[in-house]
Amino acid sequence: MSSLPRLYYVTTGLDAANAFETWSAVISPLFEPRACGPSRKTPTGSASGVIVGQIIIAKVIFNAQDFIREAQRISATPGHILLHLYLSGGFNGTVSGHKTAIGPGKVAIIDLAYPIETRAFASTTLSLIVPRKLLGDGALENLKPRLDPFRNDLLAAHIQGLHERGAQLREDDIAATVADTVAFLKRLLAPAPDDSLVEQRNADANVLALMEAVIRDNLALPELSPEWLALELEISRASLYRLFASHGGIMRYVQERRLLAVQAALSDPLETRRLSRLAADLGFKSEAHFSRSFRARFGITASRYRKTQIDASATIQLTSPDVVRQWWMNVAERSEQAAAS
Repeated sequence: MSSLPRLYYVTTGLDAANAFETWSAVISPLFEPRACGPSRKTPTGSASGVIVGQIIIAKVIFNAQDFIREAQRISATPGHILLHLYLSGGFNGTVSGHKTAIGPGKVAIIDLAYPIETRAFASTTLSLIVPRKLLGDGALENLKPRLDPFRNDLLAAHIQGLHERGAQLREDDIAATVADTVAFLKRLLAPAPDDSLVEQRNADANVLALMEAVIRDNLALPELSPEWLALELEISRASLYRLFASHGGIMRYVQERRLLAVQAALSDPLETRRLSRLAADLGFKSEAHFSRSFRARFGITASRYRKTQIDASATIQLTSPDVVRQWWMNVAERSEQAAAS
């Protein structure tokens, strides 16, 4: 059971010309990057992620720049939906024929079958790319760049969870991961009557997804506890315990989320925090406690695990425009075969 193809495009440390060439190659199937603002600073960025069958999940960091997608690029690259969660930064401009603005915590839903012209701030994002053919016409009817707050939070939680699990996914996980993501997106994006929102909001799966997001965003809080979580999401402690019974209890689940968050960070070549800082930022009581817990969970020390990830990124970094286009087209071919079967 082998690991999935990893994508590493890190421009940190490159001179401006090489950084721009690498960055342009990475995003050429999606956009043309252009300098913006009075400084006209060279557009650059870095991305790391994983190809999971027909979908791609990646962390992307870039400086302020314009992103353009014109008719020629649309005709030359296959149709996909880009779900772009902004952890920081944002943009304003025209997406899918709609004037829109996106800020931190919001997911931009970008249909790459349409022209795009946006001005982005310096940003850190998580990107999920899904072929249009996998979603079908129902989910894409009257698609807008932004969702209502409830659906936005559910989508953000799904993207964050998928990115966090990326380091653990193997070939045997592809089919289930893609199927679960596509089914989730079809339910989320399909037009729904307003009176269904309350039912959706109270469904256990949705409450659990939102609670996972709250836990993920507050791992460093000393007050993170069953009582705090129940108050934060306005549910009873009994309901909280019931939801997490299959996970071995709420605090065991919190500890697991801390360990998975550390593993995801150490797998990320764009993550530069020291181990001691990571341990503190993610709520471990001490560096020693963190070290013991990580080795017990993953069978390797955190420092050794980080080194293996850095070594891997150095050997498989992809920078050629031809290579980028090849994996992009291969993803499209697999999605078309899946849709036809």
